Amino acid sequence: MKPLLFCLLVLPCLFNNAKAQTIEEQLKKTHPTCNDVFLNAVEIFPTLYRQKAFDSMHTAINIWKDACGDNDKITCTSLLLSIQQTTFKKDSLSAFTISVLENYARSFSFYKRYTSPYYKNEAAFYKFISIWAKLLMAERRLDGSEKFICSVFTGDITDPATEIKHHAEEYPELAALVQQKEKEQRKRSRVNGAFLIGTWVPNGDLKIIGNHPAIGFQWGTRKDKQEIDFTMQFRFIKSANPYLIKRNNTMYQSDHFFGGYIGFDYTCYLLSNQKNDLGVMAGIGFDGFDVSKSNDQSLRPLSINAFNANGGLRYNFYVTPTFYLGLQGRYNVVNYCNSGGSSLQGNAFSIDLIIGGYHSRYGGYYSRYGR
Repeated sequence: MKPLLFCLLVLPCLFNNAKAQTIEEQLKKTHPTCNDVFLNAVEIFPTLYRQKAFDSMHTAINIWKDACGDNDKITCTSLLLSIQQTTFKKDSLSAFTISVLENYARSFSFYKRYTSPYYKNEAAFYKFISIWAKLLMAERRLDGSEKFICSVFTGDITDPATEIKHHAEEYPELAALVQQKEKEQRKRSRVNGAFLIGTWVPNGDLKIIGNHPAIGFQWGTRKDKQEIDFTMQFRFIKSANPYLIKRNNTMYQSDHFFGGYIGFDYTCYLLSNQKNDLGVMAGIGFDGFDVSKSNDQSLRPLSINAFNANGGLRYNFYVTPTFYLGLQGRYNVVNYCNSGGSSLQGNAFSIDLIIGGYHSRYGGYYSRYGR
């Protein structure tokens, strides 16, 4: 009876102690980060390659993918492994592959130029990939797509998309993927930045102040065929004719003019393809011009202002997939109030040349990959 009683008393203590130790171990155990796994991959992959342990490479890539998800480095390694094991298939490529090759080419060039110890792990990875690709080209008879991919990895091709476009007949599958990538990119949300230069042409009584050159900028966002921009423009040079303003019951004559427009513009593109955009636009904003550069209190207010509602057409021509030249023409409805002075009733036409570019809001091809 006593041994049994002893066991009943001691076992709960042992159980509680084991349970406490398990909780402590669980709380103190470490979870490798994506960067930890990458650092280990940089060390282990060259060893696995020398040992020709390609099945183990597959296992390592899957572990790496579990820790990091899909990313450029994993894709590069997987591509070379498929070429190494003759399992490479063209239909396994996608528009994302083109982005991977472009990102690799930029990164390889960067890490080749900058040899700071801070970049040693990244540099080691790109060096391994480039050597592996070079050996494959020397040892294997590769098809066109395989040879192209390896040439990017060795650094012989520094601008993959441009190279594919210039040799579309040689790489038809890759050329189709480049077109698909550019098409999909243009449907995604992008940031627009542009410089504007043009002319402002008033009509009606407003013609008294004459035509004026204009410069400015746009900044906004676009998704597919819809675009919203913040626009600021400045107009300058003297008025074509003197005009009268009334201040404090006194008439003053001036030929000073410095004005502009600040507002929001909306564009809906009715036609949009790889080379051209054509759309209708509308905008609202604040318009006005200064009547004097003096701070003379007797001339205050120093500006004549108006609400501007406008609409027109816009055309973009793509020089590259992201850089464009545009032309927009619009009719501006304004009502400059110059009480007691020269009549400034009238509206204005404006024509602007646009030099701009679109940039991905996510800094990469697919936002889910976190680049």
